[in-house]
Amino acid sequence: MWKQTALAFCMIATAISAVAQTRLNPDISVVGDFEMFSHNDTSRAWERNRLNLSSPGAELFVTGYLNPYVRASGDISWHGEEKANIEELYIVVLRGLPLGMNIRAGQQLLEFGRLNPVHDHAWSFIERPLPHVAFFGDEGANDVAVRASVLLPTGEAYTELMGGVLKGDVLLGDKQNELIDADGQPIRPELGALGRLTTSLAVADAAELALGASVINAVYDVPDSSTQLRAWVGGIDFKYKYKPSRYTTLQVEGEGLVRSDEAPDGGDRITSYGAYSYIDYRFQQRYNIGGIM
Repeated sequence: MWKQTALAFCMIATAISAVAQTRLNPDISVVGDFEMFSHNDTSRAWERNRLNLSSPGAELFVTGYLNPYVRASGDISWHGEEKANIEELYIVVLRGLPLGMNIRAGQQLLEFGRLNPVHDHAWSFIERPLPHVAFFGDEGANDVAVRASVLLPTGEAYTELMGGVLKGDVLLGDKQNELIDADGQPIRPELGALGRLTTSLAVADAAELALGASVINAVYDVPDSSTQLRAWVGGIDFKYKYKPSRYTTLQVEGEGLVRSDEAPDGGDRITSYGAYSYIDYRFQQRYNIGGIM
């Protein structure tokens, strides 16, 4: 796995560098992540009511233009004791397409809601919200996808419509490594789909409001080679941002989610709900405080 990861990442870095020699060098960055935490969760008694130090993690980012129309990005992550993992590896066609459309293709954090596309080191909190873990797993909604987006003419509001085709692993989690038929051959899940509509507008001189709705349809289980069970996941989200000065920002975000699974026995669908919201207050250039519920 490590050799495949290194090879894939070297390929995109080499491609970017080859073009960049006559233009600009690619942007390369490494982000480290180390946490200290405590809690009173009785289900994790080994950490309860004590100071805990997490195993450090790191992410290596490489991004740059292949030509004036196409940008490539890659991200390799290490978290705790895990081996290197390709978190994202994709290209974006930014211009030159009809209707001002852009296309993103490759392994990516899917643009479902506002939280999922954001890497965890950039969050204002430590752990992924429980609804996201329950619906998408610990790593969030990540899949190989081809996604197209276009801006809609909505006056002063910035409105974007997205749609995409997924490889189909996004809701399978660890099951994707166990899909084997009676002959020992791997079973490929059927393709999935992604859609998102988002809009934002200024509501005051220093305030912005953004609203969005997202949907995913994909296989979540394969009981046998002739049956593939699908699920719908839908979400609505909002963001309010107030920025009266350069280093002062108050931001409130929230998301409500619903998931509807096909029942294995052909009965009524299994429906689950979840929601979270958080507030973040930045009071200096490098300091902020917040909370999530």
